[in-house]
Amino acid sequence: MTVVKAGVGTARRGLAATVKRLLVPLAVVLFAWGHLTQTAFHWDCPIRSVLHVACPTCGMTSAARAMLHLNFAKATHEHPLALVVVPFVVVLVGIELAGYVVTGDFGVWTNKSAVRIAGLAMCATLFLVWIARFWGAFGGPQHV
Repeated sequence: MTVVKAGVGTARRGLAATVKRLLVPLAVVLFAWGHLTQTAFHWDCPIRSVLHVACPTCGMTSAARAMLHLNFAKATHEHPLALVVVPFVVVLVGIELAGYVVTGDFGVWTNKSAVRIAGLAMCATLFLVWIARFWGAFGGPQHV
């Protein structure tokens, strides 16, 4: 019978894998924070830039910024679904990143049917509100 001992090399490889898994969430958080605070990253919506029309999520970044300042009235003015979409995305991304740190794989929660149904319902609602805003509903049309 052969006894296999976990040596220092095995522990180092495990630690290196954990550190690598922690770098992905750190990069995502830094990127998101840099974009939301406009301290590091800023880009224009490609749909707005190319087609000169508002996209279904136009105003969502400004709404998220307003929510960071606890200005929920401004957030709903920027996008009427901000108080639903932003927390949903933040929680989903947070859970996925935590799952990645633990397992090393993405899709821990997005493979669940309830989460997929909620995501599809959110996309459908964003699309319907987008169409309604073109007709003047919810403070629309969004200025581009």
